[in-house]
Amino acid sequence: MNENSGKTRYAPLSRVPAGSWVALGATWLIWIINAFDREVILRLGPVISEHFSLTPEAWGSITAVVFFALAVMAIPGSRMSDKHGVGWRRAFFQVPLVIGYNILSALSGMSFAIKNVVIFIALRIGVNLGAGWGEPIGISNTTEWWPKERRGFALGVHHTGYPVGALLAGLVTAWILNLFGDEHWYYVFYVGLIAAIPVMGFWWWYSNAARFDLTQEKIDAAGMTSFMTEHRNSPVTGDERGAIAMCFRNRTIMLTSGTTLLTQIVYNGISYILPLYLANILGLDFAAAAAYSVFFTITGILGQIFWPTLSDHLGRRMTLIICGIWMGVAAGAFYFATSLGAYIALQLFLGLVANAPWPVFYAAATDAAPPNGSGTANGFITTAMFIGGGIAPLVIGFLISAGGGWKSVTGYNVAFIFMMVAAILGVVLQVLVREVRNNKASAH
Repeated sequence: MNENSGKTRYAPLSRVPAGSWVALGATWLIWIINAFDREVILRLGPVISEHFSLTPEAWGSITAVVFFALAVMAIPGSRMSDKHGVGWRRAFFQVPLVIGYNILSALSGMSFAIKNVVIFIALRIGVNLGAGWGEPIGISNTTEWWPKERRGFALGVHHTGYPVGALLAGLVTAWILNLFGDEHWYYVFYVGLIAAIPVMGFWWWYSNAARFDLTQEKIDAAGMTSFMTEHRNSPVTGDERGAIAMCFRNRTIMLTSGTTLLTQIVYNGISYILPLYLANILGLDFAAAAAYSVFFTITGILGQIFWPTLSDHLGRRMTLIICGIWMGVAAGAFYFATSLGAYIALQLFLGLVANAPWPVFYAAATDAAPPNGSGTANGFITTAMFIGGGIAPLVIGFLISAGGGWKSVTGYNVAFIFMMVAAILGVVLQVLVREVRNNKASAH
């Protein structure tokens, strides 16, 4: 820590150097690509279920396995990145990972894959192994190019890429289904690779030692705290022995990871259930179901800037408590919705907080992380998030089946109550967190 630990420093956005903004723009585009590929399989849920003749339980189980794969490499992969080097060096992991899992995604849309559900699932698992590995690296990269005092804002802007990617997943899916027909649904899987190649080529060129060091110097000269100043007494390579054990013993990181898991049940649950509900209960065609299931991403973009920025002042813990209560109320309210208009209105209400907690989770973990262990701490958040993401379709698929199958509203309504309970339990865990404020922990 630097000598200004414990002080709130003046940090206007106008004094944040250009290098920070360029890095944020690049990592934002990477996040859009990640979100698009992850969300698109949910938008395609109704048509994939029909294509492979899947029951609700079968599709829920398949989606769960695919999302559980996101959790496998988050901690060990981020630890590898921390050990290799922080800052500009993280691009050496990001670029091949993003290109690699988008190649696998494109392969999952090839004829040999869509004719065999086992091959299709295996490829989607491969996609998410890489995406889960890359996510905490991208989060850490964003924070390391930005001043500590604006970490919440930077992560909030960065994470607007997720609702943007989710929105594009719905719109592109609807466009392709309308243009080429439902039978060519797999064309959607080619889009990510087309977008990834130029973005990752730019990031490979831009992220170098000279630009990173200059950005750090400008942050310090502006009176803010750069990543390198914050960790100037720590080794550059972040090879901190016992970092995983230190994170595991850290109260803030572990309780926040628990809240992340429960909150992700709500987010993934809504993303999973809405296209299915709109197609099977309200009777929309597959393209319309994909398009009308992403209205929450519109307000999600706004909420993802407002709440993380507020957390820089209000505190991570209190922000997460407010967002959790809001999310629980919104999820439970879907139980009473009976029309497309009501579903759109509730999506917009939920969207104000639906995407907001994730940058706050990561900021809280980064604040509480051991020296040069931010990637590892973020790996805990990512792992918890993806476990929750896998639990959601598994449980909801079972509830839909138990409630009478695809065409019965009973299971869907019970699922909305299940998501409400998960959100409130996440709030309870945050009540137990001991806040980290102004670079100091009252207790870890």
